[in-house]
Amino acid sequence: MKKIAIGIFVIALAIFVVGCGQTNTNGGKAFIGGTVGLTSEFMPGQPPAAVFDGKQSEFAIVVKLENVGESDIAANDGYVSINGLEPGTYGTSTFKKNIDTAIPGAKKNFDGNTLHGGIVTVEFDKLSYGPVIQGNLEQTVWADVCYKYMTKTTTQLCIKKDPQLLLNDNKICDVEGEKSPQNSGAPIQVTSLKESFAGNGKIGITLMIAHNGNGANFFDDRATICNDVETENTRGKIHVLVKPVTLGGKTVTPQCTGLSETSGTNQGYIRLFADGSGKAQYPLYCTIDASSTDSIFQVPIDAEFTYKYLQHVETSLEIRHVAQ
Repeated sequence: MKKIAIGIFVIALAIFVVGCGQTNTNGGKAFIGGTVGLTSEFMPGQPPAAVFDGKQSEFAIVVKLENVGESDIAANDGYVSINGLEPGTYGTSTFKKNIDTAIPGAKKNFDGNTLHGGIVTVEFDKLSYGPVIQGNLEQTVWADVCYKYMTKTTTQLCIKKDPQLLLNDNKICDVEGEKSPQNSGAPIQVTSLKESFAGNGKIGITLMIAHNGNGANFFDDRATICNDVETENTRGKIHVLVKPVTLGGKTVTPQCTGLSETSGTNQGYIRLFADGSGKAQYPLYCTIDASSTDSIFQVPIDAEFTYKYLQHVETSLEIRHVAQ
């Protein structure tokens, strides 16, 4: 009996550990979820821990990129740049290369299984340290990874054009209050969506858009480089598209405020700002004209956010002097 009790305790403990290891990423049923786009790492031994001076060691730097998010990356829509090393000293003309191979994102299959995203490598080969030094020295190999990415989000809205319409009947849905946005796997996320009556047959929605990833920063999707300095005007900007919805047989385009460089009332650019907690976010407010229908129902509203994303990976490289 004692052994049975111990066995039950071990099983319960295992379930508890597994449950604690899972992270709620608002993936919901529509997406895999998560807050990572690409993972980046140096391949083992590339670069090696140490090389010799005087061009006596030839080596390579190889950065492995895996798309664990749900946005496809087109060929040449990103680059890898090695910083901390002077190119000519290592026998090369440049330490920057485009990601010239497309990297498909992960996908959620119809049966709920995950189809893994693509993996590519970016290589800087035939490198050697040219100068002869006095004693050993250590340098930092720092790789910047910059790429274009997209977040997709969907949320079920409750449509009632009039707050008095079946005000006390919430069996179908309720307009007022917090909804449950579902995000695709990506570093920019809609962390909350609140719905409310906006008067004159309109529904109001407030989307809190935030940077939840662990990368360094994000930039205007039209930027050619990810220049992470305070004076860079493209830093912190993302492109927003809130898609039209169909109500009463009509296509209704949301009317959003605060967008710049607009292409209609439902798309343009916003800049996320750091709040007191240090998280960069922005509350986007839009209204939807629901006056064309007298019924009560739920309808999904979809949005897309596009940006350039910057992340780093680093390691140490020791240059060893060979005495002549």
